Amino acid sequence: MPETDARNEIPGPTLSSALKALSDAGVDFVICGGVACILHGVNRVTADLDLAVRLDHDNLARFVQAARRLQLRPRIPEPLESLLDPHKRQVWIEQKHAQVFTLVSSSGPFQIDIFLTYPIAFDDLKSRANVMVGADVTLHVSSKEDLITAKRAAGREQDQRDIHDLERLLQDERRRQRS
Repeated sequence: MPETDARNEIPGPTLSSALKALSDAGVDFVICGGVACILHGVNRVTADLDLAVRLDHDNLARFVQAARRLQLRPRIPEPLESLLDPHKRQVWIEQKHAQVFTLVSSSGPFQIDIFLTYPIAFDDLKSRANVMVGADVTLHVSSKEDLITAKRAAGREQDQRDIHDLERLLQDERRRQRS
């Protein structure tokens, strides 16, 4: 087997490069899940980026273009453009019981989960989101309260730990405000 030169390999997307690419493409999204918990100060690890994305055709088309640039592909045997079809999305939800549409990197472990259904309407989620500004990107991050609501609906073991930690952060914030 021939040796490969690491300098010639195309690097896979990172969290920061993915968020920058989506932002630059004008995709309307809110960061949810584990990454949102981490950005709020919860000490945990996550293997994916969970996003609530405005599910209108133009926004999803921008998302698909950015995903292509990031060399992401669907985990399921469907073309990436299938995400644009509201009928297909409904079939995935109703017949496959899908909660998310997962995209994986062709060159590494990076993964994005797009919520097909979410317990909070997108406009409400975004209106209450925390705006976080980085060096070259402005992000909307689900509020702690909305994260708690979504995690209660999911009910997994990790979600229960996140709820506990988020509630503790909220209590600490309230205590500081009273002092």
